[in-house]
Parts: sequence; C-alpha cells; structure tokens
Amino acid sequence: MSQQNRPQGEPVEDPRTTAVLMLVAIREASAHLGKLLRLARTEIRGNLRAVASLVLLFGGALLLVVAALVLLLFALRDAVAVLIGSETGAALIVALPFVVASAILSVWAQRLWSRPSVEG
Repeated sequence: MSQQNRPQGEPVEDPRTTAVLMLVAIREASAHLGKLLRLARTEIRGNLRAVASLVLLFGGALLLVVAALVLLLFALRDAVAVLIGSETGAALIVALPFVVASAILSVWAQRLWSRPSVEG
C-alpha cells in the first residue's frame, strides 16, 4: 500500500527487523558520539588558547606594573634625598611603610596560624 492510499491513523511499517534497527541506532549513536567528542576537543583547544593568551597578557601587564612601581620608588627615594640631603635617610623613609606593612601582615598571619584547629 503506498503512502497516498494509506488511511490517516495507520502506522508505517518498517521492513527491517528489530535487531537491524538496534544495530543502526548503535551505529548512529557512536557516530554522533564521535562527532561530539571532536567538537568538544576543538572547543577545549580554543578555550585553552584563549586562557593561555589571557594569562600571558595579564602576566606581562603585571610585570610592567611592578617595574613601574620599582622605578617610582627609586624616583621617590631620589626626591626625598634631594629634600633632606641624605640618601640613606631617604631610603629608610621610603622603605618604612613597607616595613610597617610587612610587620602588620606577619603579626596577622601568626595569629591566624596559632588558632586551634577545628578538625582536632
């Protein structure tokens, strides 16, 4: 019976057996899985490249910021040395905030590490 002559509610019969249909479904599923894995590999490679380039760019920017801060501190030391007339005194004055900050952070870290552990 052709499709044009078939009544509306009648199901379409497939001449293939259930075993053949299952084999076709398994083959299609494995092909789909292979395509999905290839797509995932491509996406991951693209994401890794993007992350690597971002890390490289931010690392370079951080390096430049640190170099600029060091140069700024040298310039500040030289300016203070001109004002007070002593390079040693200027170096101590410029370094003093860093010494104070490191002392505060050391005391804070010591207090955090000396707390009793909750795990027992």
